[in-house]
Amino acid sequence: MEQSNLNAKEMPKQNVLPSVEDYSHLLEQLEALTYENQALSNVNTLVAGVAHEIKNPLTIMKGFLQLIKPDLDKLQKSDIAELLLTEIQRTTDLVEEFLQLARPVEVTSERIDLIPFLKNILLLFDSQAKLSKCDLTTNLQQFKLPIEVMINPGQFKQVFLNVMKNSIEAIRMTNRSNGTISLTVGQHFNRVTISIRDNGVGMDASTQSRIFKPFYTTKEKGTGLGLFLSKQIIQNHKGTIKVKSSPSFGTTLSIKLPLLHPV
Repeated sequence: MEQSNLNAKEMPKQNVLPSVEDYSHLLEQLEALTYENQALSNVNTLVAGVAHEIKNPLTIMKGFLQLIKPDLDKLQKSDIAELLLTEIQRTTDLVEEFLQLARPVEVTSERIDLIPFLKNILLLFDSQAKLSKCDLTTNLQQFKLPIEVMINPGQFKQVFLNVMKNSIEAIRMTNRSNGTISLTVGQHFNRVTISIRDNGVGMDASTQSRIFKPFYTTKEKGTGLGLFLSKQIIQNHKGTIKVKSSPSFGTTLSIKLPLLHPV
């Protein structure tokens, strides 16, 4: 029987256990694959939602157009025209909000004093609040020194107007004649908190857990993208948004942003 002349270094490597580096590399690959699959799943969900939401108003418009075509004179043309205009506007709003979502996010921030910025927001919203018989209250007048943050003013104008519009709609659903919306500001160390509170219908726990998800809405004419986009904008500015609500008692949305000059 011949003896092999191969030494230990020349022996073929078989059944060698993977090293720590091998496991680390494999873990990185799995994490990347998981992230890609999750991203793809999110895109698929989003596209399906958009298709569904756009299809609904288009189906309504098509149905009414088919209805008025054979017998136009016998129908309440003004009512049908109003409904069609409403559905067209809803579709337009949905497409515009989806375009905002699809655009690359470029945060071009500016040094902004929150107090005059929020006062202008309240001025813009004042007429709409009066038409809805809602009182606006604020504590902005108590601040004498600037409260500076780095934000994109156009994006945050959209955020605050959207939140306050939701408050008015929540109050309308109660049929109250004494609706109130309060906007308050508070500073704590390196953060500023802007709270918007209303005495509208409020939300249960299930609704609160879903209000920031795309296409989720409790409103008949809502797109379900407003709060989702608002949260994206706030997070892109290193901020947070939280909701606290109770059915029949109202809702408070709190937005926290980093201060330029911590107190």
